[in-house]
Amino acid sequence: MAPITRSAGVVGTFAVWTRPSSSMRTTSVKVPPTSIPIRFKSVSSRWSPPPLRNGETFPQRRQCPCPSPAGCVKGTPPDRGGMRRAVLARAGHSTVAFAMDLRSHGASVGALRDHNLALVLRRIIASPGSSRTEIAARIGLTDAAVSRITRDLIEAGLVREGKEVPGGPGQRGRRQVQLAPDGNGAAFVAVSLTISDRRVSIVDLAGRRRAEAALPLALPRQYPRLLDDVATAVRGLLSRTRIARPRILGLAVATAGAVDQDSGRVAASSLSVLEGRSPSVDLSDRFRIPGIVETIGNTFGLAEAHRAMRDSGGDMAGPSLVIHVAFGLGVSVMLDGQPVRTGGDERTAGHVPVAGGMGRCVCGARGCLMTEAAGYGILRRLSGLAVDAPRQGWDEMRPEALRDAVARAQAREDSTVATMAAAGDLLGERLFDIASVLAPRRIMLGGPLSGAPSFVAGMEQGLSRAHARVGTEPPPLRVSVIDYLQATELLAIEEFALRRPLAFATETAA
Repeated sequence: MAPITRSAGVVGTFAVWTRPSSSMRTTSVKVPPTSIPIRFKSVSSRWSPPPLRNGETFPQRRQCPCPSPAGCVKGTPPDRGGMRRAVLARAGHSTVAFAMDLRSHGASVGALRDHNLALVLRRIIASPGSSRTEIAARIGLTDAAVSRITRDLIEAGLVREGKEVPGGPGQRGRRQVQLAPDGNGAAFVAVSLTISDRRVSIVDLAGRRRAEAALPLALPRQYPRLLDDVATAVRGLLSRTRIARPRILGLAVATAGAVDQDSGRVAASSLSVLEGRSPSVDLSDRFRIPGIVETIGNTFGLAEAHRAMRDSGGDMAGPSLVIHVAFGLGVSVMLDGQPVRTGGDERTAGHVPVAGGMGRCVCGARGCLMTEAAGYGILRRLSGLAVDAPRQGWDEMRPEALRDAVARAQAREDSTVATMAAAGDLLGERLFDIASVLAPRRIMLGGPLSGAPSFVAGMEQGLSRAHARVGTEPPPLRVSVIDYLQATELLAIEEFALRRPLAFATETAA
């Protein structure tokens, strides 16, 4: 059996029986709308379809007007129970072969196992203490399947059993043993590379930060030096935590700007030293582990989707607008809990012109949104700079100044509270313009300024006023308590434990 070729429509791996075939061969079997390479076996002329689960049998063939003596399935719709008619393509009419769709969204039997294993592991990470029966009921797999998967995860050291608890009314199965991710089973490297947060950490599978280190305060001017600083910090953390290198599953890098996901290249970043570079690839080469680079907005969105599953057990259905505000601001879009990756620069919204705005932006223009409603403009006003003062560059911005302003807002210092509230109000009003086409079900706010209560209150006021003009209710504003580094840690867990856990589990168990 060979893996399928992905294409539009339903795809899957198919177990195929044909009657009769003269030799084993590989051919292209078309199951509309998917073309799938499948290996066929010789079978006896006495061949009969094998029984299905619960005593079902393969569906009877239907005759077509074409001259094929074995029957044709041209135009035959999919059968019930996940059965599909597979045909040997021959001018639109072909001999019947029977196929069972093993996975509606998968690529192979191995991919199906990966998918199911990730479903189980995701549920265990999101809801520690769940039993096998609860997990099976939640994700739609059988108790037996969940038991097999959890056995593999336990043998691999990724999951541990806890205490046994009584089953509730109507619960299936005998064992009600609580399951939890094993923090010693796997770990990940997280690297936050932004103007306001440049740190490195080691996080384990349970989401516990084992160690962290700050990178030098001075903004790096040479890319090799930046890589050396990160590599030195990672080696120091690995030495402190004493985590075995094979247990480090991957490395995630997050930065503000634009990322080419295919190549891992940073197309644009507030840290100009990263532009045109591939930090995840270069760091992966140094440590011999897989790597990924992502924008801060998408990283935040994935982290919030993780939090939503942990808190409510559900997914973030529909469109979401993700806003992160530090010195500048970025806007990105999530759909059903997954980022919409366009390759564009998430910071572009920070340069939307504001009517009457006069502040000089880092881009050289006047009146950009970030000069009026983000940390860059807030700090300039709090420091008493004139509106027509020369622009500042990214390398002149100090993270400690932004943290101090947020702390003063939390302490209710009058001038800071008023400045923060005005900036938030303007941003909330402008978000109506930005989000009107998307019609998001929720707006998620992250970044350092999400910690300033007056800024958040101003955003809510501006959103409400803008929507009131057209008689609509604003989408709920969800304020993130996740910082840049923690979001990057959750990105690493998502990418390297939940999207590709089976290979590690298999290797470890072996």
